Amino acid sequence: MNQRNNNPNQTDRRLLTVSDKDIFVTVQKALLVGIILKNQTRADREESLKELTSLVKTAGSNPTIIQTKRIDRIDPKTFIGKGSINELEDLSKANDIDVVVFDCELSPNQQKELRAIFKCDVVDRTGLILDIFALHAQSKEANLQVELAMSVYLKPRLAGLGKTLNQQGGGIGTRGPGEAKLETDSRLIDNRINKLRKELKKIEKQRLLQASSREKNNTPLVSIVGYTNAGKSTLLKALTNSEAYAADELFATVDSLQRELPIKDVQEPLILSDTVGFIQNLPTTLIESFKSTLLVATSADLLIHVVDAATAIPEMHIGTVREILDQIEVTANEIMVFNKVDRIDQASLNDLTERYPQALFISSLKKIGIDELIEKISTEIYGDIQKTSFLVEPKNLDKVNRFGEILEVKNSSKLLLIEIKMRSKLVKKLKALNLIKDPQNAE
Repeated sequence: MNQRNNNPNQTDRRLLTVSDKDIFVTVQKALLVGIILKNQTRADREESLKELTSLVKTAGSNPTIIQTKRIDRIDPKTFIGKGSINELEDLSKANDIDVVVFDCELSPNQQKELRAIFKCDVVDRTGLILDIFALHAQSKEANLQVELAMSVYLKPRLAGLGKTLNQQGGGIGTRGPGEAKLETDSRLIDNRINKLRKELKKIEKQRLLQASSREKNNTPLVSIVGYTNAGKSTLLKALTNSEAYAADELFATVDSLQRELPIKDVQEPLILSDTVGFIQNLPTTLIESFKSTLLVATSADLLIHVVDAATAIPEMHIGTVREILDQIEVTANEIMVFNKVDRIDQASLNDLTERYPQALFISSLKKIGIDELIEKISTEIYGDIQKTSFLVEPKNLDKVNRFGEILEVKNSSKLLLIEIKMRSKLVKKLKALNLIKDPQNAE
């Protein structure tokens, strides 16, 4: 993961960790440009620009200047028009800006034109998100997914990028595949893209086989989804008492993690899976590239939808997540969980509980509401706990005991009559396995 330089005398430098050696690079000075279209409110765009600022910081650069521009129409050449460009150009020169970041998606021609005007790198929102994914990818699968997404994104933008691609690890827009892998020949890039897709297809098949095996063994899967930085990884740690990387930054983790969640009255595994965080305007190239990872959510028996209770716009975060889930055709039921309640006051909490009466309110960091959430998961997957009686063969007594708490055992002909406390949805499973019989069906 990206490490920050702790030397107070080197505040303009950071430790480059994409190398196997300790290399310090100068932190880029970034000019951030927010766009307000005529059909958008300033409040919406200010929130988006705030998010862009966090993305730039996560990428390791310094948001030196932040500007907001209102435009009536998109200029096909520069996106925002000549007047605004001239103003931004002056600001960039006066402040020795290294990279200009636009809070929109630029066309390849617009990006090329803007690079020529500013005489420095120009990155759009999509390129910035891809850059962060490249910085945080750990597993082989995640690296393949990021390289595919970046290759697809950079292919039409290669003209004029040779210099940038040679600056490996220098800052925003310089991470990922680079010139060595992308080359400058479109045919070679296409070949690389096809190869990456084939490798990821193999991984996707492996995930499907794992899902099939899990279903065959009746092992439930619960998937944690949510907006980036909602606290999904911290929640995974809190629920399973396991280690998972968590940080207060956007897209701290891009790899899918799976852990067993112990259920005290069910002695069999329940798999809990973390997923990559979602964000508004998540690049379609990422959604497509991370298809194998997102399969975890599509095959889940239950979703835990984590929302940051401290955000000013929970509705937008919730809507973004659900929109992406619809895109990948996720149909599982969800438990909505508002996390980080330790960061809000009582009035804000009361407002959220009134607006979302079915939701749970927790703090993963402070372990508030975790037991309640586990009970909710257990109920959704296995049903309510009930007390009932069944007939069991003596040899199957230990097996049945794994699924509940046996309260009493009596002899009944060749079978045992047991009184057991167990979850209602497990009854059907045990009957299907021929482990229990109803007393009236003794014959």
